[in-house]
Amino acid sequence: MNSKRIFFRLVSFLLVMVTAFNIAAPSFAADETTPTETETVSDIPDKIVEVARAQIGFYESNINQFTKWYYGYDTDAYWCTIFVSWCAAQAGAIGSAVPKRSTVDGMRQWFIKRGYYHPATSDYVPQKGDIVFMNTEVDGTDNVHHVEIITESGFSGTKRNPKIKCIGGNTSNLNYEGSEYVTEKTRPVNGSRATMVGYAHPPYENSEGLAGSLHTLIDMTMPAFIKFILSKFISLIQIMQTPSQPAPAPEVPA
Repeated sequence: MNSKRIFFRLVSFLLVMVTAFNIAAPSFAADETTPTETETVSDIPDKIVEVARAQIGFYESNINQFTKWYYGYDTDAYWCTIFVSWCAAQAGAIGSAVPKRSTVDGMRQWFIKRGYYHPATSDYVPQKGDIVFMNTEVDGTDNVHHVEIITESGFSGTKRNPKIKCIGGNTSNLNYEGSEYVTEKTRPVNGSRATMVGYAHPPYENSEGLAGSLHTLIDMTMPAFIKFILSKFISLIQIMQTPSQPAPAPEVPA
């Protein structure tokens, strides 16, 4: 039995379990996170930025609410990618526009395969709600070690020294101290601490927002132990489907 068939069988099993788990639960439409009648899909980029900004100032160890959300239990892990996934989940875009991933390159590859990724060397101008991938070793390669959410469209600064405004987790504070904060910074595209490797423009139009995203509903109601099993299975599938190549660059907080 190939890995894809196993994966789809597991997903089907989990869907059945989640459905049973929610039979006696209140209607999802009545949940306090349900958007107002005026909220639309076009609001999702604003929503994901709003969610991220609400976490500014967060400071804890690498065992925190975001890693627990992803893995289903307390564990020490790099969490910049997990933070982006968490924000997408709160905005109603997980799975449909932004993948649930724990590694920077794992998330980048999801966008690349679907045609939503733009190298920083292209003419693409990043938009609010886009995802930016960074090389924090500043070694001239396209290896990625850190990922954040762009909070304002376009570039600031000068043509010779363009900058972007973005917010991320598992990063330093505004004084570049530590590595376990949620911070919003204006970063040079080609800085001494990090260089921008590429931008992903998530297909938010594929989302239904908090009101109806099946991915979001499942993620919000799935028991922790199933999240743990599913996260491990997804990691295994990624390993099995990745061709032999040099080990990926380690994630380095910026």
